Amino acid sequence: MAKIYLVRHAESIANTQGIYQGITYDTGLSQRGKTQAKALAARFCNVAIDSITSSSLKRTYDTAACVAAVKGIPHVHIEESIKETNHGEWEGKSKNEIMKRWPKLYRKWEKFPSRVSFPSGERFVDTQRRVLLWWRTFCTSDSGNTLIVTHDNIVRIIVGSVLHMKLNKIWSFHLQPTAVTEIEIVSGEPHIRTLNDAHHIGTSQVNLAAHAL
Repeated sequence: MAKIYLVRHAESIANTQGIYQGITYDTGLSQRGKTQAKALAARFCNVAIDSITSSSLKRTYDTAACVAAVKGIPHVHIEESIKETNHGEWEGKSKNEIMKRWPKLYRKWEKFPSRVSFPSGERFVDTQRRVLLWWRTFCTSDSGNTLIVTHDNIVRIIVGSVLHMKLNKIWSFHLQPTAVTEIEIVSGEPHIRTLNDAHHIGTSQVNLAAHAL
């Protein structure tokens, strides 16, 4: 019975500035993010992990590499399908600026993400499609116990799929940096055992309202 540990990356520099990232705007970890990544690695020190998968973006890879170093895993597998949403013209802009320049679209993003197409970016339903195409294949593979480090939107899409949630309901839970969702694969079917557990970062938890993606 394989286990998957689905993890959001540690806090990035852009997170601390309330700036939207995505795939074209990608910052490294903040000082607090580096502390969070070390705490995540310590959490998995005595947990059996066969492999680590990360998106190709710096904030996820740096988080994954911290765990890999502690676990003695020599290689972090890069998976392009679990990159963050392409937020297009929103990337590199603060949440406040986005709310002022695209007020209707931002309100739609908060309430009906399934209807959102980011300017010069990706439709959110296309993000969902690419992620779940990969996820369904991954669940039937023989990958052993795997740590997957990815992004806020991507974690929500996968968790929502496992819980049979509609895409418009994905904002219904909080997601701290390095929060861990434990999923067991039983006969090819995923079952959530722990949802978004961030106890390991203690006082390094953040004010999510001040963050952007």
